Amino acid sequence: MTEKIKILLGVIGGIAAYKSAEIARLLIKNDYLVKVVMTRTAEDFITPLTFETLTNDQVYKYNTAIKDQPMLHIDLARWADLILVAPTTAEFLSKICHGRADDILTTTCLAFDKKIVLAPSMNKNMWENKATQENYQNLKKRGILFSGPEFGSQACGDIGSGRMKEPENILDDINQLTKKSTKLFKDKKILITAGPTIENIDPVRYLSNRSSGMMGCEIANAFYEQGANVLLVKGPCNYRQKEEIQSIEVKSAKDMLFSVEDNIEGCDIFVSVAAVSDFTVKDLSENKIKSEKNFKLELTKNIDILKTISKKYNNIFTIGFAAETSELKYNAVKKLKDKKISVIAANKVSFSEGIDNKSNSITLYWGDGLEKILKLKDKRDLAIEFVEEISNIYN
Repeated sequence: MTEKIKILLGVIGGIAAYKSAEIARLLIKNDYLVKVVMTRTAEDFITPLTFETLTNDQVYKYNTAIKDQPMLHIDLARWADLILVAPTTAEFLSKICHGRADDILTTTCLAFDKKIVLAPSMNKNMWENKATQENYQNLKKRGILFSGPEFGSQACGDIGSGRMKEPENILDDINQLTKKSTKLFKDKKILITAGPTIENIDPVRYLSNRSSGMMGCEIANAFYEQGANVLLVKGPCNYRQKEEIQSIEVKSAKDMLFSVEDNIEGCDIFVSVAAVSDFTVKDLSENKIKSEKNFKLELTKNIDILKTISKKYNNIFTIGFAAETSELKYNAVKKLKDKKISVIAANKVSFSEGIDNKSNSITLYWGDGLEKILKLKDKRDLAIEFVEEISNIYN
């Protein structure tokens, strides 16, 4: 039998500490051995008894003293295969960066010579502060690994980077570090578009759509996790891809096409997930259109990025997305043939499903009538399944 991987979970005082219990549960469920170390402030947010119940083991607190283990921090460092600190506050980041050792968790980290993973959790201004960013960059240079943070709403009401990753996402990062797997797209160069585009009407108004960019960013993440060299060309959206993925931010369909063409050379796969505006304004107004008068907005057909790339670079494996409100298969297969692409992923959209939602389902069409249904699930999980299915078709 394979020996279980031993993880020391450090819990620090922060509002996200309640999520640490779920992290412990998921780690144990995924066959890791877990011991928990808590700082003094962590006990203000969650009790040691919670972790003792989950792990069926003693919790090591800041003042834990064991008669038979006078060098407890050394023993814990020798026991663990990996240390995960979640949440990681700005203060703890500073402590680790400057080698401070004033409790069991910091002394254990200082004595540890294997992988340490930190999951930052703090207000966006604290995360963006120059001192925090310098500590973060210095720790990365030393080989400390980071899971997050994410962009999103925070307990204080702010929106920005600094939010701790969700427990299941942290688990995925730990799995990537500890479990060997075949990289399905190792060293493949993949260009992906995501998000909406916007087409100006006048200096203050524009045409766009409800795309959140989530599906495209998660597909970029999934390809990256499978060893691909990913470039993401992204329209205006708040959803963020992994920070290791290179991205180019654009606005209009023309901007997106120019960026794609500038970077498509040498690509193995092009994935057009972006919800590109189908129409653009025929005559752009240089001045703000006054609201007192009625006016007619004349539109013209926009450029077709996917069709352009497929036609000019027919040696590249091209994947398109089709959001349809009706006749899903008919419309998707028509686009597959008309645009002469390798695969099309079709999904049903309405005011309540598909676009700008956290879950989705898609059906893949390729070849001469081949199809594969990927059932409704969280877009992150759907992206992982999508990449696995594409590997079967591509290879």
